[in-house]
Amino acid sequence: MKSRINKHKILVVEDDIHIRSNLVEFLLMNEFEVDSVNNGIEGLAHFGSFNPDLIICDIMMPEMDGFTFLDELQRKFPLSLTIFIFLTAANSQADQRKGMNLGADDYIIKPFIFSELLQTIEKKFEKNATKIKGLEKVSEKLINHTYFTPYQEFNTCLSDILTGSQLLLEEANTKLLNFETRSIPEVINKSAIRLSRAINNFILYNELLSKKYHPSLEEIPASFIANTFVHVATNYNRASDLVLSVDGSFLTTDRFLLKRVLEELAENAFKYSRQGETIALDIFLLPEGAKIEIAYPNHKKFNSEKLKNAAPYEQFSSDNQLIDGLGLGLYLSKVIMEILLGKLVLIDTNQDSLKFQIYFSNNI
Repeated sequence: MKSRINKHKILVVEDDIHIRSNLVEFLLMNEFEVDSVNNGIEGLAHFGSFNPDLIICDIMMPEMDGFTFLDELQRKFPLSLTIFIFLTAANSQADQRKGMNLGADDYIIKPFIFSELLQTIEKKFEKNATKIKGLEKVSEKLINHTYFTPYQEFNTCLSDILTGSQLLLEEANTKLLNFETRSIPEVINKSAIRLSRAINNFILYNELLSKKYHPSLEEIPASFIANTFVHVATNYNRASDLVLSVDGSFLTTDRFLLKRVLEELAENAFKYSRQGETIALDIFLLPEGAKIEIAYPNHKKFNSEKLKNAAPYEQFSSDNQLIDGLGLGLYLSKVIMEILLGKLVLIDTNQDSLKFQIYFSNNI
């Protein structure tokens, strides 16, 4: 038996309880980290939180069969590198062709020998490791050579759109245009702001990946933190919904990176809450450390598990509906806080409200 320092995670999707329990026991004996479910619906529910490296899946199952499960998995997680192996009693070439066309990596026919299953799993992991190394090399070349110029060009065009739409909005205010006419520049302006944020997140993400950004420390006054939130609140016409509390005068960190985290949290707070609802911002900048808290109603059922699993280009969902956005902003915020030797956490003991906390010390 091989000793695995970094355990691979395997999800078993099988409705036969005896086969499932035997598989789980065998895989655990071989030092894999294992989770198991009864059908494809449960598999989809577990996939995001467990994030398996490999899936062993039966075909004929109640509620959702293996083919539908794989098809849904490919649709919801198109960038996943998870290995997928079908386990089936049907030795049909048509079934095998269908599974491979859907994206399965292999087929194992029941009954099977456990040692042969283990050999197949090991070979798939070796092949996948080679594929991932190749992708990492390609990604590194792209980051170093092709990302920045086009993004800067996009930002130049967006700057003109933002300026133009803002001028149109100001003119609409002076001429008292009707709602339909005024809504056109408003939609353009809001869309441009959202696109600008996404592009700048791409730029920063690649700069952090390539280690091209080097933080610089300076004293950041409490007013800088408060004004960042006030600016976002004003953009949403909700300045009266923001309730501020300040204790202390300044903290020492990188101004640019801190602002990116604050803007991300402020945008989410106002975007996912409603007009008239309170957004509470509490700032504690004390000699032993700093803590910034942002609290607001939790309409999207966001929780600490989703924050933990935040990853680039992976959208969050609520009631089986995807939430707008690329999932990059919160992931970047987590990475930035690690770079700044701080921490971003979510307190979700009350399911009706969210409280994000930024720490710059373990003393608070």
